[in-house]
Amino acid sequence: MTEHVRRAAASLLAVASLLALWGCGTANAPRGGETSATPPEPGSTPEPFTHQQQLVVKGARLFVADGCSACHLANGAHGVGPSFEAFAGHRVTLADGRRALVDERFVRAALLDPRRESPIRGYDSAPMIASVERLRLGSHPQQVSELAAFIEQIGPEPQ
Repeated sequence: MTEHVRRAAASLLAVASLLALWGCGTANAPRGGETSATPPEPGSTPEPFTHQQQLVVKGARLFVADGCSACHLANGAHGVGPSFEAFAGHRVTLADGRRALVDERFVRAALLDPRRESPIRGYDSAPMIASVERLRLGSHPQQVSELAAFIEQIGPEPQ
């Protein structure tokens, strides 16, 4: 399979996941101003998304809409940027030889100013710098929070 096909497949998978998340819990919701004639049974109404879950969903939408999926394939393949599957929650080696834990602080710093830190060894920082500048993420802290929440959600479960 060519790299282009893999990227397209990863993007489609991300979009499909987004659509599934977006519709999650809305199957029994009233539509277009309808009201329910009978109250729902206790325990049958899904809980509303928590603030953190809302950040993750919004971050997933940005991940696809802003083109992040083109470089950060979620399937573990070595792409232009590191795969998020083996990224969040792991230690990475930076180009200058230091090791860093990819946590919320690391992700936020990379999204706000990718020039500030040494890039991850094996990856060119130029595409990330160009993307962050194009998206003006430094001026959109809410989007940075959403993307960081999504990236962390993809990482391994806390031990």
